[in-house]
Amino acid sequence: MIPALETKCLLLRPLQLADAQETDHLFPQWEIVKFLNAQIPWPYPAGLSVARYRDIVLPAIENGEEWHWSLRLKSRLSS
Repeated sequence: MIPALETKCLLLRPLQLADAQETDHLFPQWEIVKFLNAQIPWPYPAGLSVARYRDIVLPAIENGEEWHWSLRLKSRLSS
C-alpha cells in the first residue's frame, strides 16, 4: 500500500472509491473540466465516477498499470 503524503495544509493520497462522490459533484462544472483531456466527457454524466473508478481506475492502480492521486485541503476534510 502506498502511504499518504501530507503537509500542514494538504493531503496527497492514492485515489479511493469514496473520492467518486466529489468528482461527480465537481465535474459537471465546465470551469472545472475545460482544461482536462478529451477523455472526460462533456456534459459529464451523473454517476459516471463511481463506475469508472470501480471498473477502470482502481483495478489499474491495483495492477500497477496506472497511478491516480487525490490532493485535498485538510481544512475541507473535517467539514
